[in-house]
Amino acid sequence: MKFYAILNENKICTGISQLSGEVIQDNMIEIDSSDSSYMWKKYELDFWSVGTFEPISTAPIDDFEQLKAENETLKTNVSSMNKTIMGLMTASMPPM
Repeated sequence: MKFYAILNENKICTGISQLSGEVIQDNMIEIDSSDSSYMWKKYELDFWSVGTFEPISTAPIDDFEQLKAENETLKTNVSSMNKTIMGLMTASMPPM
């Protein structure tokens, strides 16, 4: 097995991949293991940066709050549907 750091267009590691064979691609750098310490580090001139370059969200906070509210609504809907499904399953089961 071979391990690769997957680089984005800025040469920053955004993922780790384990493959059965060798891969030769500009955006994949072979590494020793699936060590997550490579994540968000920059690879330049055959060296890894010491610091990380973690992404920063540029989404407005209002968008986040809206998505959070929508998520809560979806959770409530899923819970309600699960209760309905359980009720239907129970009603359709023959008595023992």
